Amino acid sequence: MSGTAALTASLEAEVRENCAALRARMAARKLTRLYDRALRPAGLKITQFTLLIAVAEGKVRSLTALADMLALERSSLVRNVKLLEDDGLLESAPSGEGRSLGLRLTKAGRKKLTQALPLWREAQMQVEASLGANWPGVKKSLHQLIAKI
Repeated sequence: MSGTAALTASLEAEVRENCAALRARMAARKLTRLYDRALRPAGLKITQFTLLIAVAEGKVRSLTALADMLALERSSLVRNVKLLEDDGLLESAPSGEGRSLGLRLTKAGRKKLTQALPLWREAQMQVEASLGANWPGVKKSLHQLIAKI
């Protein structure tokens, strides 16, 4: 094996073993599937659920701010907001900041969120149980990644 080929093989192995993006994306896909299955009886996906949670807090003043807060591409956010608006779960509301529109839960949105919360809790307990004593450290590491990258 040539020096270049050996270096390439070594770097490929390093990616497979150590790439934070690879591991995070694999974990995110598995977690997404788990939460989506759990939330299916409520007719929600985890992306929609977390959007409803963020809007329910009442602090979001614009779609751009919401996309930043959730680390979502604005186009993905807009697509999900439209689905939730079409389902009558969210509605646009003046944000109080110029021409920006904010979002708020409708009564149906509040009801759907209330229905989904225990389903989310079951999935969350499953994740925490599978991580056991490691969960607090994992959660702290995730918070650090979100804050610093």
